[in-house]
Amino acid sequence: MGFVLGPAGQSELPRNLRSVAEVLDEKNVLGDDLWDLALWMGRTFLCGTGLALQALCPPPLLKGELLVVRNPLSSSAKGFRESSCFIPWDGRRADRYIQTMERGERTLVLFPERGMARTFFAGLPSHLQSKALLWPSTGGKKLWDAWRTVREGATPIVVGGPGAVFAPLRPDVIIVDDEANPGYIAQRPPRISARSLAGRRAGWLGAELVLGGRMPSSKTFSRTSPECMELPDRRHLVFVDMQRSLKADVRGIDGALPLTLSLLGRTRSTLEEGRNVLWILDRRGEAAEVFCSDCGTPVRCSRCGGTVRVEGKSKGLRCIRCGLRTSLERSCSVCRGSLWTGRRPGLEALATMAGRFIRGHPIILGEEGHHRGQKAVPSLILGTRGALTLCDSLDVGLAAWLDLDAELRKAEYGARFHAYSMVWESYWRGRSPSEERARIVLVQGRRLGGSTWRDTLMRGWGCFWREELSNRKALELPPFGFLVQIETPRGEDRAALVRSLEDARFFVMDPGEADLPLWVSTRSVESLGSFLAPRFGIERSRSGFPVVTVWAE
Repeated sequence: MGFVLGPAGQSELPRNLRSVAEVLDEKNVLGDDLWDLALWMGRTFLCGTGLALQALCPPPLLKGELLVVRNPLSSSAKGFRESSCFIPWDGRRADRYIQTMERGERTLVLFPERGMARTFFAGLPSHLQSKALLWPSTGGKKLWDAWRTVREGATPIVVGGPGAVFAPLRPDVIIVDDEANPGYIAQRPPRISARSLAGRRAGWLGAELVLGGRMPSSKTFSRTSPECMELPDRRHLVFVDMQRSLKADVRGIDGALPLTLSLLGRTRSTLEEGRNVLWILDRRGEAAEVFCSDCGTPVRCSRCGGTVRVEGKSKGLRCIRCGLRTSLERSCSVCRGSLWTGRRPGLEALATMAGRFIRGHPIILGEEGHHRGQKAVPSLILGTRGALTLCDSLDVGLAAWLDLDAELRKAEYGARFHAYSMVWESYWRGRSPSEERARIVLVQGRRLGGSTWRDTLMRGWGCFWREELSNRKALELPPFGFLVQIETPRGEDRAALVRSLEDARFFVMDPGEADLPLWVSTRSVESLGSFLAPRFGIERSRSGFPVVTVWAE
């Protein structure tokens, strides 16, 4: 199976050419818009046209299933223009989107989460819903049927998650909700940003681009400087010093989970009021990593070399990078020691610990979906950032971040933004202006500088972005330049790669640990792509290829 790129010159022809067995389609089934998008994706995200087409096309099309194109794709777009809709109240923001859709134009509406798309679709007026299609979140027959329906022009409105950006619709309006959400970036290679693709499609088609959410991304704020119109109530933001806490130890795990008296007291009182409580810790499993107690050697994934965590009642291991599940070896491969210790307790350890202090109320892991049967019973729900989606369906009176410092410790340029946006989302998500009872957001931390963080939140995301972008501009970090993340194959000579990158005049940042990626700051993605191209030759297929992620905002 292949795609025709165009005519080749005689000098470009490789040896041992194969004859064409059959021409499946006489016309461009993707349309010029999606075809150009695939080419741009391959260049911009350094994944190549082949992987870009694989991400863009439904599997049946790639397997050669015929597609009869009767109606050519057309557009009535009047010229590119951009508008913003940064309203923290989800209901009000949805009403603004519906007003835009009422104009009767072809519209593509994107959300970072499938659940948000489903809720918005269900709330559409009947006359709009009858003309709309909810884009499937998985492949298979549903995706193929939806793709063909839209390609034939049978539906003028498409609503969906990030994958809907590839819908073969020529929209007059593209709406991107919660556009700063990292959920728009694919979790597996090629790590393409659906939000960036939406902006590119709108520009090429001359369509209107509506960017909305609770707060803007760095790229949007630096370009348009929108105003923050809604601010939280100072009384409902609580910052607590973790150093004044109960150090609850977990047997067999190095490190304690601090639970402050303020956290425990507010949790009990909120549950007694009949409202739910979220405890958020961005570490799954029993322990975040495992190491030998005798020599200190950490356990690494046998497939990719990544960090593994302990999870489940069986105490099995799972790689946090590639997801490989394994069991713990009987002895250390370095010193032959047989005593293992966990480090940094996770959610499952927290569940055991919470049971000691909070009695008389259900304690559940939000990740497992048990909350669906607990709506009438006020519960303490433990989860990662993803547990914030429960705010859409449950009455959450307290959202507590147990260790927001962990976000700031990450070796990523956007760590401060992720920490800020999570607290901001915790305050607003799922609420409406008419609610009489407010939600308390409690943050435990050591390095937060309580008053500074509280003041920045009180003054809104405009204050945050002005300070953050000033620092990023001085260092030429996104959105003022590109930051490329390179995960090297296991066994790669990292030192040699760093030297060759520096010899080519690229600025390289090496965290110093073999399982952490390299970061390259560059003004030109194309030049770095040319440098890395030889590492993707077929002769390197056995040793493995680098995994490259381009961050532009």
